[in-house]
Amino acid sequence: MTILPRIYKEIEQRPEGAIPFVRFMEMALYDQQGGYYTSARQKIGKDGDFYTSATVHPVFAETLADVVIEMWEAGKWSAPTLVEIGGGTGALCNAILSRLQEAAPALFAAIQVVLVEASPYHRQLQQDALAKWQRPVRVYESLKAAAVAETIEGVILSNEWFDAFPVHLAEKTGEGWQEVYVTRQGEGLQECLREPAPALASFLAEVDERLPKGMRVEVNLEVGRTFAQLAELLKCGYIITIDYGDLQEDLYHPSRKRGTLMCYYRHQVDDNPYVRVGEQDITAHVNFSALIQAGEQSGFQTIGFMRQDQFLIKSGLLEKAVNHQDRDPFTSEAMKRNRAIQQLILPGGLGGLFRVLVQSKGDMPQAGFRFQRSGRSW
Repeated sequence: MTILPRIYKEIEQRPEGAIPFVRFMEMALYDQQGGYYTSARQKIGKDGDFYTSATVHPVFAETLADVVIEMWEAGKWSAPTLVEIGGGTGALCNAILSRLQEAAPALFAAIQVVLVEASPYHRQLQQDALAKWQRPVRVYESLKAAAVAETIEGVILSNEWFDAFPVHLAEKTGEGWQEVYVTRQGEGLQECLREPAPALASFLAEVDERLPKGMRVEVNLEVGRTFAQLAELLKCGYIITIDYGDLQEDLYHPSRKRGTLMCYYRHQVDDNPYVRVGEQDITAHVNFSALIQAGEQSGFQTIGFMRQDQFLIKSGLLEKAVNHQDRDPFTSEAMKRNRAIQQLILPGGLGGLFRVLVQSKGDMPQAGFRFQRSGRSW
């Protein structure tokens, strides 16, 4: 079912004849009757619209599993729990459990798994992927529901979750910041500008005044509420957030005058969210400054923030490369593994584009973790 008639109807019901961009993005991605993420179609991998680090090779998950093992050994949790939010196909969680079974059997036997996933389609994929482990997996459709039902010790992990939050879109004009709204134009959609909502206006008042006219920025106003829910869910332990984005001073920069909003459809990249509505992914770079600040306000301490290549290398990724004498790149598992390691840490690709934020709640080990230690990261 196409989502456009429902969007048109909501626009027509508004007195101003338009809806904020954030509402348009929410409907395009998450509406139960035609939203992109709720639809039963493949989105990740070769036959989908985009790749993630988790789909490149299980070596990504193996490295994250080793970090989880370090954290478990430091935390000595009586009921260790791994929470994955927005896990897509379940490939990442599945590969982490495989590594735990191999490298930390005691943790594997004790660890509890919680999944938080908004999409019914992806919830089923995740449960199917983890069924072979024959262990209880608790599944929630929202972080709020998980936080109401659970209080855990352990690790909360997300890989490309925050970039899929609906965002407010603002543009700087000669009269100041305006919020982007969406209205109907014939059988299509077009933008118009309105006064920003009070919460957005308050945020924009703190944005660098030197930004040029015509500058666009995306703003996720749900970050504070999200971290409050994370604080309810996590009694003690760590949050590992992996996503593409930057600190605010780098994100809201004249070099990104038109913002960072991007759309993905069958591995083609576009910046027009008003075509293929409900059939393409819409994302925006993550403002990690906002995540750090919201975390601090909810009782979390930032213990690591770096590029993905730095984090993976410091966490032992290069040690997972294998020597071999193979010559056929199509059949050699060793060659596939080594190529994946290169792909995950290329500064011009996944390694340089993605950031890793690690936040803690509770006591930290005195010696710290591998990813915190100094030394060459490349």
